[in-house]
Amino acid sequence: MKNGLVFGGLALLSLSLLPAQTVELAKMEVVASPIVDDTRLDDHANRTVIVGAEQIEALNAQDIASALRRTPGVAITRYNAVGAFGGGEGGAVLIRGLGSSRPGGEVVTLVDGVPNYNAVFNHPLLDLMSVDAAAHLEVAPRASPLTAGNIFASINLAPPRAETEGASADAMLMAGSFGALSEKVSAGYKDEAINIYLTQSHRAADGHRPDSDGELNNYLLHLGWNPAAQWAVRYLLNRTDNEATDPGPEAGSGLPATRGDVYLTENWLHALTVSWNGERTSGHLKGYVNEGDGIWLRRTTSNNADSLNDYRLSGVKAREVLALAAGEFTVGADYELMAGRSVSVPPGAAPAVTFGPEEFALFSAYAGWNRTWESGDWRVTPSIGARWYDHEEFGRATGAEAGLVLRRGQQQWHVAANRAVKFPGLDVAAFSVVAIPALGQSWRALGPETLDQYELGWRGEFERDTVVELTVFRYAGRDRYVFVPPPPPPFQFLNLESFRTEGAELAVTVRPMETVSLFGAVSVLDVRPVDLPYAPELMLTGGATWRIGDSWTLNIDGSYVSEQRAASQARANGAPNFERVAAFALVNARLAWRFARGEVFVAGENLLDRDYRYRPGYPMPGVGGSIGIKVRF
Repeated sequence: MKNGLVFGGLALLSLSLLPAQTVELAKMEVVASPIVDDTRLDDHANRTVIVGAEQIEALNAQDIASALRRTPGVAITRYNAVGAFGGGEGGAVLIRGLGSSRPGGEVVTLVDGVPNYNAVFNHPLLDLMSVDAAAHLEVAPRASPLTAGNIFASINLAPPRAETEGASADAMLMAGSFGALSEKVSAGYKDEAINIYLTQSHRAADGHRPDSDGELNNYLLHLGWNPAAQWAVRYLLNRTDNEATDPGPEAGSGLPATRGDVYLTENWLHALTVSWNGERTSGHLKGYVNEGDGIWLRRTTSNNADSLNDYRLSGVKAREVLALAAGEFTVGADYELMAGRSVSVPPGAAPAVTFGPEEFALFSAYAGWNRTWESGDWRVTPSIGARWYDHEEFGRATGAEAGLVLRRGQQQWHVAANRAVKFPGLDVAAFSVVAIPALGQSWRALGPETLDQYELGWRGEFERDTVVELTVFRYAGRDRYVFVPPPPPPFQFLNLESFRTEGAELAVTVRPMETVSLFGAVSVLDVRPVDLPYAPELMLTGGATWRIGDSWTLNIDGSYVSEQRAASQARANGAPNFERVAAFALVNARLAWRFARGEVFVAGENLLDRDYRYRPGYPMPGVGGSIGIKVRF
């Protein structure tokens, strides 16, 4: 991979020497990119990938994992056609090799910038993130201390708002293979001062195997009020209620029998945001409360203990940006509380074991600076920033970042380095009670995990709306917390392990004509240790959108994923991972016929009918299809 990184760097240099081509084209309505909407680079050299509503629709995505399955640098896992089974192999999104640790996790899921995950075991539950509650998804493969704290990477769900003046509404109904049925109803109202948006959705499927059913229910209310020209107030309510069943491994796979285990998730999220945007200052104050349950029922199916978890995430986030002649200064602070309780109910007559309720508090404050200088066609923006942490159990730490952005015409370059910090969560305390009591109070001596992240990127825009992006990165993590069994005693938690991921991503979007948009990407990845799961060496993704005449639109997407290790990365020190899944290639398509107030569409998945899986013994669906209708009022 070192040779690959050298090649990537040389290619980046070569491409950057191409002459910038500023092309004046007639303004026209063009079709959207079929895979990702765009990438955004801020003045602190932080790059975010945007997957918009049009891309989610083009992919016929039923959940967050299927919406992100073609995003460069992103890998997914799943068991079911609809629904994510409790995180891990049953439903997860991994970014550049990050996100496989269970319990705990390096990738944090957010809704409107608010943490939204299972606080007891400190990792995402994807069903809490409804794709029907997303105006767009923001994938941040690096952790900017000025953007968010206590993360290595993140996925943020930006909630929708009413987009047209006056009242509007729409509805969708879809049915498909494997007993799939989906419906969604939305309504909104917008004027100069008020924005109201409501949506309700239900998605379910019986599944492609016995006991592979899933059900997702989502309710969202988003209220906005502009009391004055420079002020805005928003309230977000999001309710999810979901169920997914484990179909269990095939006979002969060597994995434990888990068929029929059920994972139930439900969540209430409240967030209130006050924001301001003046001539010299802008910022926001956000308060949130996020309460939910993650319930794993398995006593009567796999003869393991039921795990009953309830949690509460709450906090306040404050941010201020001040624009002065000396540059732009950013300051802010976050106060976060995570609370939870876990009850383990074993089969038979053994008594239940209860952890909690327990609560951890984390305070962090951050400050940063950037300034842009212009000289001729060039714009140069250096930046620095830092975040200070004070955790009530795990002590203090500091994360920092530095970046440089160069822009000239239709090209831009960026280089960035940062140290990200991730503290243990309630999982280490809960695990020491309900899973391995011999760990005792050793978790109290833990400190945060750290990740040094380096990224170099180039983007160029050319004729025919062609956009080319190349990104090279290297991550080095250390102090990963694991439990260490004897000998020698005692059984204890320690910050002991390290890991590394490095690679490159190349993505190209082109519109050869007004009615056709093409996207292609290649991602290469090298990891240490070599058995890091869900970190394929090679991923190819692509898609096409073709508007046929005035009424028809065809979307096609495909991917190739090389052989990869599978299963979650255990928190046991030096635990090997022997599970592998073979390489696979998938092709999907969606064809829509538009009429005055809506569209009728058909969609097909795994059109080549490939046999593939994300975990040994868990075959995924063969060829399948769906048909639906959308209506606007």
